[in-house]
Amino acid sequence: MKIFKDEKGSAAVYTTVTMVFLVTLLVALYSYNLSVRKAQLKEVQGIKQIYEEEVNSVDEVYDKIAEDEEIKIADLKGKEELDKTTPALDDNDKTVWIPKGFRVDEESSTNQDEGIVITDKEGNEFVWVPVQDPTTMFVYQTAKLSDGVTTTNKYSKLRVRSGDTFTDGIPGSSNVREPDVLTDYDDNSSYIGGLGYSDITDMAEDLLREYNEMARSIETYHGFYIGRYELSGTEENPTVQSGKVLTASSNNWYDMNQLCKNIIKNNTDVKSIMIYGCQWDETMSWLKNTKFSAEQGKVDSDSSSWGNYNRSPKETGKDTTYEANKIYDLAGNYSEWTQEATGTGGRILRGGYYNNMSTVAPASDRNYDFVTNGNAVYTTRASLIIS
Repeated sequence: MKIFKDEKGSAAVYTTVTMVFLVTLLVALYSYNLSVRKAQLKEVQGIKQIYEEEVNSVDEVYDKIAEDEEIKIADLKGKEELDKTTPALDDNDKTVWIPKGFRVDEESSTNQDEGIVITDKEGNEFVWVPVQDPTTMFVYQTAKLSDGVTTTNKYSKLRVRSGDTFTDGIPGSSNVREPDVLTDYDDNSSYIGGLGYSDITDMAEDLLREYNEMARSIETYHGFYIGRYELSGTEENPTVQSGKVLTASSNNWYDMNQLCKNIIKNNTDVKSIMIYGCQWDETMSWLKNTKFSAEQGKVDSDSSSWGNYNRSPKETGKDTTYEANKIYDLAGNYSEWTQEATGTGGRILRGGYYNNMSTVAPASDRNYDFVTNGNAVYTTRASLIIS
């Protein structure tokens, strides 16, 4: 019996030690995983911008994120620029991506269907346009560009409004289309040299590369950023800020295209480009599917209630009458060059201008000019590519 009791006692001690060891190990693993999770959340979600002003410790931020799953747009509003591209949820739990180097502007809505506004350190402002289904913007078929060499497996599904004199087409046709080059002018080094191209095929290949980057960005993030304002600033420093509209010295398509590329500097995660026709079309569709359309007037037939058709131009962003979901001057004011091609020498301008009739040239209107022509009523609008 004595031996039996000793063995029982030894077994009990062994079991106790083992349990203590296992509990200690589990606590250590839990603490380590919790520490790693906090570190990951701090990095991935960019929580520095939240806790600096609203909470006192990383633990409080962790608890907030653990509860909410993702950061809210409202949490980021007015904070510092993010150090990496970050997803955030609007009031309806829809995801909006805030790119590296940008912050959510103080004037931003917290509902994506009312306009999420982002701003970089230089003060350039852009508005998120959600894209639930990228197939509304792109056709996934093969076509050959007008240089006769360059082939694409994707091109824009353009939406021409009823009453326009244009017909949507594919690259290589004479109808409105993108991406494409123009054989009348894009083989002339005096025009394309300013964009850094040696010949028309060089331009075609680069246009296609940029187009695919734009499409990939939209397919990845299910949305894009459109310039909140018409192009402003100077030729030396083009901006997307409220102020005097930039009409370059020549004001032709080539110069305006290059100015759009020069807006975003020193940010490898984001590029600024001239807006594409498919992006303009998607913006019009978005406006029509939000409460803006019912409250502010028509996008396709008469934009008089929210566009400047008052016979004289205005500084962009100065009059809230001309605002649609936080975007200014889409209707009237200045005609805006896009990347959309037509014929063998023209590019499309959108939105009408101040001396048009609002029923003839509403926000979704298309007009065109030869790419070499400048006009005092022409400008453009930028958009962003997120890498």
